Amino acid sequence: MDDTNQHVVESELTRRAFAQSMAGAAAVAAVGPAAADEDGTTSAGTADVTPVDAAFTPSEWDVVGPFQYQRRGVETGWLFPEGGESAYATGERTPGDDQRFQSAFAGGATVTWKRASLGSGESSVPLDFSERIDPTGGELTPLTGASGLFDDFQDWFGVGGVLYGKGYAVAAFEMSERRRAVIETDASVAWLNGRRYEEPPAGVVLEEGTNYLLLKNTVVFGSGSVSVSFRPPRAPVEVNELASFRGTPQNVIVPDLRVGETTDRPASVRVTNTTGEERSPTLTFAPDSDLVEERTVAVDPPLAPFETRRVNTRLVTTKPVPNRGASAADAERSESVPGLAMTSTATAEAGRNEAVAKAVERSGGGSFAVQAASAGVRAVVAAGGATDERAVPLRVRTPEETRWQTTFVSRHDGSVQEFSIREPSGSSGPYDLIVSLHGANVPSINMAGANVQREDAYVVAPGARGPVNYDHEDLGRLDDLEAIREMKERFDVDEDGVYLTGHSMGGHGTWHVGLTNPDRFAGLAPSAGWTDHETYITTTYNRDELHTFPRLKAVKETALQKNLALPKTRNAADGTLPVFALHGGQDTAVPTMHPRTYLRALANRGLSVRGEVGERYSTPDPDAVDVAFLEVPGKSHWWDAGIGEGTDCVNHPDLRTFLRSTSRDPYPEHVHFFTTNLRVEHRKYWVAVHDQETVHAPTKVDARVTGDGLEIRAENVAVLSVDPRVFREAGVRVRGRPTATVNGDRVRLPGKGGRKRVYLDLRDEPSASRTEPDWPAMRKSPDRYGPLTEVHHDPYYLVYGTQGDDGETATNRNLANVRSQRLVQRARAQATVVPDTTVDDALMAEHNLVLFGRPSSNAVYRRLADGFPVEVSDGRAAVGDREYSGDLGVEFVYPNPEHPDNLVQVDTGTSLAGVRLTRVRNWIPTQRATADYAIYDDSIRYQRWNACRAAGFFDGEWTVDPELGYLRPNAVAAGDD
Repeated sequence: MDDTNQHVVESELTRRAFAQSMAGAAAVAAVGPAAADEDGTTSAGTADVTPVDAAFTPSEWDVVGPFQYQRRGVETGWLFPEGGESAYATGERTPGDDQRFQSAFAGGATVTWKRASLGSGESSVPLDFSERIDPTGGELTPLTGASGLFDDFQDWFGVGGVLYGKGYAVAAFEMSERRRAVIETDASVAWLNGRRYEEPPAGVVLEEGTNYLLLKNTVVFGSGSVSVSFRPPRAPVEVNELASFRGTPQNVIVPDLRVGETTDRPASVRVTNTTGEERSPTLTFAPDSDLVEERTVAVDPPLAPFETRRVNTRLVTTKPVPNRGASAADAERSESVPGLAMTSTATAEAGRNEAVAKAVERSGGGSFAVQAASAGVRAVVAAGGATDERAVPLRVRTPEETRWQTTFVSRHDGSVQEFSIREPSGSSGPYDLIVSLHGANVPSINMAGANVQREDAYVVAPGARGPVNYDHEDLGRLDDLEAIREMKERFDVDEDGVYLTGHSMGGHGTWHVGLTNPDRFAGLAPSAGWTDHETYITTTYNRDELHTFPRLKAVKETALQKNLALPKTRNAADGTLPVFALHGGQDTAVPTMHPRTYLRALANRGLSVRGEVGERYSTPDPDAVDVAFLEVPGKSHWWDAGIGEGTDCVNHPDLRTFLRSTSRDPYPEHVHFFTTNLRVEHRKYWVAVHDQETVHAPTKVDARVTGDGLEIRAENVAVLSVDPRVFREAGVRVRGRPTATVNGDRVRLPGKGGRKRVYLDLRDEPSASRTEPDWPAMRKSPDRYGPLTEVHHDPYYLVYGTQGDDGETATNRNLANVRSQRLVQRARAQATVVPDTTVDDALMAEHNLVLFGRPSSNAVYRRLADGFPVEVSDGRAAVGDREYSGDLGVEFVYPNPEHPDNLVQVDTGTSLAGVRLTRVRNWIPTQRATADYAIYDDSIRYQRWNACRAAGFFDGEWTVDPELGYLRPNAVAAGDD
């Protein structure tokens, strides 16, 4: 059996020691508010602009900080009341000694600008604000580090309240003439002359005269840095760097090759248009031997100006792969990387930073060894007579290696995604399937490697859209489910032998995915799993929690409830989902309070729960207990005690015994189902909910097979259906023609035979029929439900308006490119950007659309506007019976009036200034709350949800219901809160 390549030294880091070890490290990716194209100019049409001669970084800077970093919701701006980020990004304001900014992290609550100068060849700007936290040298309450109880802010607000902060760096520099360049930066967000950039590299235009650069980055306990440089473009279209993480490239998605087998699998390469013109490049996989087929694809539709996209292609071998590769690049590659698997999105992203990684490793985090033989191809992109290329190593798995990475095309957005497999050691099938969800900062191939080989079971480790990108929620959860579907299609998998496990963030995913989709699994086994974002790395001192108007806060919390796993413990109440939870007794990364909280909730649902302390569990048998919990004394987050084969926190023998002692019953006698959002989940086993009385409200079905038919208790259900095969399969003899008693009302069912579902319509007098009800054309359903984020869960295009002047077109395009950058990075999506002029009926009929711009500047929006319930015109926005005026940002999602099976999501405004406000609300990451619609004023830059004039959800027929949101009185002005 091959080495798992995942050797981790148990970390001795305490919570406080780990936090202190990262002080002074540079920042993590985060998102902030923005304004772009404030001057109304455009960078399109740059073909005749000369590139810069050499890379450079401005030498003179002004920096200010630290400010609070609020992890969830809209990232607030801190450069108020001096005009905000947009003012400094455009040069409307420049740093001055008389400017004062308020900071909860700073002594005296006030910070000012300070100068920073870089030497020749330096590109990293120091963001060291430690002296601002305590200018007295020890006579103020510190953020962290005090040994007593409640003697520092961390004791009061938790690590999530003090660990991360924000800092700004501003530079003004001169150019003698207009030049093209590529910006490279590790900033959370960068603004150049008012335009926003989030994911490097990005093509930019440096204007003749003074240019203004604003960078925003995360600091750790008040210290960090931010790097930036402008370099000459290598070509009009560039292949992005591989961005290898623990041995696995993130910007090129390719399958592993296996000795003795041929390969024909999808692949993708991330490319950037560095110019202000549309480009129609080709992408070629050019192999370094005859092992791989040379393949060229035309990029279609063309790349929009300055767009970054993941381009799909295929990796095809010409013959079975010979042993050890068959390439001049055939060699052992070994990479040592930090081994501490961090567990929150923010903390895990910090681990991407080299300084943080080294600090963790010095503190005992251990390391992974990643080894594989390799072959190679070159990814070559050609456009405008110029080419750019990058070598792409291909891992070659020998017959002795039983794990490998493979790829597939997502049904949700057409992107290429990956997952990793550990094959069985024997048996001829059908096979059980162990789904092993990775922790934060752990690629899927490493998670597959952490699992030991099993005789009659495959292990699949889903990629979940990246090592830390979605926490196995939202698109991460959907990716997990797609990997399972792919395994069932490719291998002889027993449908009733699928088991869900995971460690750390993967343990959280086990709780979340397992309780959201409980009928997919025979059992759950979370290890070191945290509960929900609301209870993990909490940010106690959070403006949204403390100051948001209650009706608006209710909208936010309603949007987030689909992500909360604890309420979904109701889905285990029927006893169909055995659970074995495993946790180190001294886990300081995910304290044992997390699984203990789940155990209490499950016990309150009526399940038998038994927890034990020790290295072994006394009776690992799901027939003896519904929920078993083993707390292993003296063990931390990642641990091995030599109890069984492999690392015990993943392969504990009692965990495996418990899981595989049960199998899924596809037709249980009793089903208890809970949901709030029908798109997230609407069915469990033989029961499905098709329509709710009130959308986004708790929806429950308790259904049991009896001698007379069915006994059903339903809450907030308008229409449900049952699979009549349950009468044959559930083991209960039904006498004569069955009936259903629903909330006390008796309904005769149309027989108990056949496979066609029986629909129970509860909207008026309960009735039953095998005919599906006639639904209204506009209906919230399992296929279309909202909120805003759902638009990315089916294939989509990002459409920018071109009907305004050059400046407005540039703003619309920048909006689309910023959204694309976010999705290309976090979701590994294609996120294709197109102008409104390319959208025809055929494209509309097959895709969701995301529209950027006002009705006057976006032709597609103008065409559909009369069918939307949110009205937008110059200086005015209306929803329901309320009308609002001013410079307002507006967002909403709604079925396409011409193709109601698809969604349209609109980012617009009552003015160009209002349109720019929509950049502030980055709701791509997990746990960023969104409604169906929101109208907000300029105060969104610093006060988030309280800036909303109106926000809420459409009802079940996609009409405005004031009870499902909050519509403020018309007279509210910006800043009133």
